[in-house]
Amino acid sequence: MGNQGSLSVARVLTGIRRSPSLGIAVVLGVVIAANLVSAADSASPQATTNLSEMMTRIVQPSSDAVFYVARTPPQTDEDWRRLESQTLMLAESANLLLMPGYAQAQEQWLRDSLLMRNAAAAAYKAAQTKDLAALEELNNPLYESCENCHMATR
Repeated sequence: MGNQGSLSVARVLTGIRRSPSLGIAVVLGVVIAANLVSAADSASPQATTNLSEMMTRIVQPSSDAVFYVARTPPQTDEDWRRLESQTLMLAESANLLLMPGYAQAQEQWLRDSLLMRNAAAAAYKAAQTKDLAALEELNNPLYESCENCHMATR
């Protein structure tokens, strides 16, 4: 098999000597392949900020929308759409907590992040259907996910 590989390389090199445009095509192919590998590495999820900033700018404001929904319930369609956005942001931020740069190497972190995601996803569905009672019930599992995590990591 080693001879076949060497033979193929020899043929390519002979072809390159005979046709400079083939050489250019081979070099371009190698460069393009290298760039695709580099782009794939760059496309992997990466934390944009630190955990504290993500918590104070994304998680806390969006979780407050659920925690205080009974105090200031949505009245208009616009209010409900805003609540949908906040609960969706909360669910997606729980996914961020599971990616490199934010995730902690603790089983408790995983449990709390998943509890937060599940409660927030259910809150998103409740907001879509304008189910205030369901949103109020989701306060407990959401609070539990936050409190358990804070007790374990602070």
